[in-house]
Amino acid sequence: MAAEKGTWRRHRVKVLTVLLLLTVCLAVLQWFIIKELFGFGADMVKDALIRQAPEGVDRYDVEATFNRVKTAGQQLPFSFLTGKISLRKIRAVGRYAIEANADESWDADEINTLLRMMDASVGVKGGTQ
Repeated sequence: MAAEKGTWRRHRVKVLTVLLLLTVCLAVLQWFIIKELFGFGADMVKDALIRQAPEGVDRYDVEATFNRVKTAGQQLPFSFLTGKISLRKIRAVGRYAIEANADESWDADEINTLLRMMDASVGVKGGTQ
């Protein structure tokens, strides 16, 4: 009976080890997928804003801001843990963007406000630089 109990324990340990390794592999895979989706989304929004940007919006500011946000997003979850990116502020940026683009057009003030909010979400003080 004791030998049988030891065999079951060994099998349980092997199964739990395999499950742990599988969980770690899935977590790493999720991390890479999230980083790629974040970068892809940032590039799409950046291209759309540059195309739709009216006069009074510096295209360099749009590119620089999105590059900063993309860089911080690529460093997730470490940028979140170190306080380099604020997901609460990113959520506020998304809500503002949806409200500002409700009429499906952007004006210069809306875009510049959006860029300042995005810069603040990644810790850049004083708006676009």
